Amino acid sequence: MNTEELSLKLLDIPAAKRDAWHNLLRDPVFIPVYNYATLEDQRQHCFKKLQRVFAEKLVSVKEFETNPVNVFSAHEWVCMIDPAMSIKFTVQMNLFGGTCQALHNGRHPELFDRIDSLETVGCFCFTELGYGNNAMQMETTSTYDKSSGEFVVHSPTDLSQKYWISNGFHHANMAVVFAQTLVDGKNEGVNAFLVPTRD
Repeated sequence: MNTEELSLKLLDIPAAKRDAWHNLLRDPVFIPVYNYATLEDQRQHCFKKLQRVFAEKLVSVKEFETNPVNVFSAHEWVCMIDPAMSIKFTVQMNLFGGTCQALHNGRHPELFDRIDSLETVGCFCFTELGYGNNAMQMETTSTYDKSSGEFVVHSPTDLSQKYWISNGFHHANMAVVFAQTLVDGKNEGVNAFLVPTRD
């Protein structure tokens, strides 16, 4: 059995892709740091590693439709780096990017290139303090305002606060927010909305 066949058997990816991951992980940015001076230093170093992974273009959020095996293979590689970075990767690729990929309406094709380049860093706003992941009880609303042609997102109570938002505290500039959709006084159910969080 040759190297290419063995790589496909063991890793389910071509040998060239495997070698590209090995070369990437030799970058000094991935050398473990055990005693950060501050929490801020730790957060920034984690983000630098994420930037390095995405800069290599070994995986794309668009591959959820075209090559999902490569997406999940990429998760296995980043898990070897460190848990914090793998969580940021999973939020960007799966929770944010994967949700955008699964629920998009075709009106924002440029969004996926921005996710891949980290120009758009996302977070996932589903869970609420009082209701966990119980979508039926979700209190956050997105009300259509006819005068502006926009949806107004609102979490009206303490219990409706979106909680456990990875990437949200520091790096995310876009959120996918799940909310009860109100149009002309009628609840149209829970939908996902892209909401800018910071410039």
